Amino acid sequence: MNSQRLVGLTAAALATGALLAGCGGGEERSAGDIPTATVPGGKPPASSAPTGEESSAPGGSTGSAPKVSSPIDTEKFASDVCAMLSEAKVSELGLTDATPRDSSTGPTCNWNFTDAATNRMDISAQAKNPNGLSDIYDQKDEFAYFEPMEVAGYPAVYADVTDARGGGDCSLYVGLNDQFAVRVSSSLSTGPDESKPCPVVEKTAEAMIDTVKGG
Repeated sequence: MNSQRLVGLTAAALATGALLAGCGGGEERSAGDIPTATVPGGKPPASSAPTGEESSAPGGSTGSAPKVSSPIDTEKFASDVCAMLSEAKVSELGLTDATPRDSSTGPTCNWNFTDAATNRMDISAQAKNPNGLSDIYDQKDEFAYFEPMEVAGYPAVYADVTDARGGGDCSLYVGLNDQFAVRVSSSLSTGPDESKPCPVVEKTAEAMIDTVKGG
């Protein structure tokens, strides 16, 4: 009887230790972190990319986000995010110096503004969220703000882990099809848009959608 009780207590202690390690072992997150389906509170995906069966299913995902009624084929942009803004759109938005890089969630591209080199726009492929915008919706409790909307007819949501919109940082997730979402975000440290960056982000997202649709 005593040995059974000791085994039970040991198992409980191990379970408690594992829980604490999962909740408190990571680094403190900042506004630049992008939640994925693998963060605490999220359900880890079966794979880091949708299978052929999932990507070809009629109507796509049946997740928690609004369905994408006119899905865009994003295969050629998944690894070349900088191509999601055409040269004409880059000029129209007053951007320059496209810089590709890798982030924890997938390929990313950032552009500086021609009139203020410290101001920046980013587009990030959410490659670790194979259920597209639904993976973002499923983690809404991870965000400091979560405001669903539409951009050019596509489901989107303003969301970030900290609310720094008053200081030039705004983050917008857009579902381009039911398995692929991108994050459009700003980092504005000067100028009249620093206190209201979200309209600039929305304008960039509209230009991105126009580009990837072939407009």
